[in-house]
Amino acid sequence: MTIFIYKLLLGFIVSSLIGSFSYIMHLLTKSGILAVVLIGTLICGFGAWISWLLIVLFFASSGCIHLIKKLFNQKNENSIAEKNDTRDAWQVLANSFPSLVCIILFFFTQKELFLIAFASGIAGATADTWASEIGVLSKKPPRSIITLKVLEPGLSGGVSLLGSISSFLGSFLIAGVFALVYPFYFIIPFICGVIGCLVDSLLGATIQVKYRCLVCGKITEKAVHHQQPTQKISGLSWLTNDWVNFLSGIITVLLSIGLYYI
Repeated sequence: MTIFIYKLLLGFIVSSLIGSFSYIMHLLTKSGILAVVLIGTLICGFGAWISWLLIVLFFASSGCIHLIKKLFNQKNENSIAEKNDTRDAWQVLANSFPSLVCIILFFFTQKELFLIAFASGIAGATADTWASEIGVLSKKPPRSIITLKVLEPGLSGGVSLLGSISSFLGSFLIAGVFALVYPFYFIIPFICGVIGCLVDSLLGATIQVKYRCLVCGKITEKAVHHQQPTQKISGLSWLTNDWVNFLSGIITVLLSIGLYYI
């Protein structure tokens, strides 16, 4: 119990520092800080040390990518993506909550399959984040994962060579670090991370809500664009990008459990 309390305290301190720095650098909103502190504290308290390292790698690598992009690119207020680079609580929770459930189940059952599922969920979140954030820097426009038609950069459901390579590298990073402690379980988190990213793109291309801006005519994920209401053209009205991330996270951890038994 004493170790558990110390781990909770350590998680709170470190995640508070990460959250505060991210807020100063405009990478997180105030609600985003609270979500990072909550997730970081619980994962450090309930998880093994490797789980804490993986979540720090996810947050740190995502933050570094955001920061580099902010330093070299001006912010586009009329971006077609649903949200900007400053992440709120819903974005943080959508990427982390499925993995958090797995690590809590691991704490109470001590079954390694839940730890592997946790690593797979973080690998998927990292792969998707790297693909999205780095992929928009591609000189060639992305194409729809369904129709292969050219899409606007940043629109969900689009894939590019740069984004695909980035997703592989993100998943490889998390799976590789996890394999330092569990050397026989590299392949499951790696495969699930890559597939999780693909599932995210498929959901984004098919059932995520999309709108058309009545001012510029572009397809967007925003209900308001150029300060004017947009027109819904496809997808489920409630299925935003946050829900897509959450659903793909659930699918990723369930897939890892299935592969573990196979």
